[in-house]
Amino acid sequence: MFGRGNWAILGLAKESLEAFKTSLEDRNLMVASSQMAATAITRQFSSDALGINPFNSPRLDEQHPLGLEHQEDLARFATLETEARSGCTLPAEILDCEGYGCAVEQFQLHPTMPWYGLWAVSNEWKDVSDLSSIKEQRSYVLLERPYKFLQATDKKSVDQETLGVDAAVRKQVPVLLDFNEGRVYIENSNKKVIYSIIVQLKQLGAEILPVAWTYSLPNWHSEILNKLYESTQYAGDFLKRADEATRFKANEIEKLEDREVESIVSSFFSMTQLPSELWVGISGPAHVCLHDTSPPIGVKAPTTATTLLHMTNDAKVISGALTFQERVSTTSKDGAERTFRRDLFCLDVNDRINLTDVGAAMLRGFDLPTLRKDIQREIKKTKQVPSIEQFWGGWLHELSNAVRTIEAAFRELLDLDGNQEAGILPMRTSEKEEAPELVNS
Repeated sequence: MFGRGNWAILGLAKESLEAFKTSLEDRNLMVASSQMAATAITRQFSSDALGINPFNSPRLDEQHPLGLEHQEDLARFATLETEARSGCTLPAEILDCEGYGCAVEQFQLHPTMPWYGLWAVSNEWKDVSDLSSIKEQRSYVLLERPYKFLQATDKKSVDQETLGVDAAVRKQVPVLLDFNEGRVYIENSNKKVIYSIIVQLKQLGAEILPVAWTYSLPNWHSEILNKLYESTQYAGDFLKRADEATRFKANEIEKLEDREVESIVSSFFSMTQLPSELWVGISGPAHVCLHDTSPPIGVKAPTTATTLLHMTNDAKVISGALTFQERVSTTSKDGAERTFRRDLFCLDVNDRINLTDVGAAMLRGFDLPTLRKDIQREIKKTKQVPSIEQFWGGWLHELSNAVRTIEAAFRELLDLDGNQEAGILPMRTSEKEEAPELVNS
């Protein structure tokens, strides 16, 4: 977290807050849901498991480890159905262990706002050996030749005798719950992991709702990019820089005296001002189509995108990275005025902006660079470091603000009136269907 990443957005029923808070105080439930229990399940049964740790203790299970003699009891308890656990008494060594969170305060990000944070920890039982090197070693010792030079029957013999080393592989995912806004944010794009987190949150009483970016046009993501590109400013500067890139090496191109314009043409191939006074730049990685029927061409350099978009009258932007900026003017001590741009947040816009298999709207390539700079500047100024709650709460607050800004900007660009529903909306599901089914990837 706190850097560029992919975030899955899900809906969250605000009325499930009390059930969620009650679950966080339920010792038996929190033991079974903990990373301490998940790692015991993975080791005892050689199976995948997902557990949670409080946001401010990402390795809490390791800070207060449970004795090996209790691992099996914990694993078996955690795999019981909820009803069966009520009739099962855990040893005090497990129940009173501090290696798991069991209080609302351990997950709460703000004293008055209903914001919560946790680490979802995915544990997979995997072969962690480099099997290729083991096969190569056996080939050298037994058959005195590289594995690639073995006959099929010899390869089969070596393969059968090659055993790896299995171990638990752990991956941590930050999860933010905003019961005020009614949204869950998961920093992950893996369908299996997201689905496992959804199941875990439901077991903790949170009612999760499938959502998606929803707009009336079928290719709305491409429409937004091209609306921005058609309204770009600095068009002449972009063309000039693209022409220079065809004739000179990058270090031979003379930089513009205007530092603001130089930063634009060196990083983007489009820069448009919105009615809100914010600016949006388009950069790579991007895809451009020269004709409606031609395959998309992937580009990274802004100058390449500019060149392609001027090759035909039908050329269009199919995908791209958007950076939202604000333009700031300051006056120095000598009275000189200087204008610069602040990157507020960025995201990738393409046809993978929805993950419908798990009912998630995606923020791919998302970052809040200004937040990090502002916090670092404040620390330097006040000589005080914010609490972990403030770091997480600040990120959640700015993330929510960014999503609202994106929704409003997309609505404006698509020229939708106030009566048309648009943005991140609940997915349409049948009455019998509680959530989209996970499709294996």
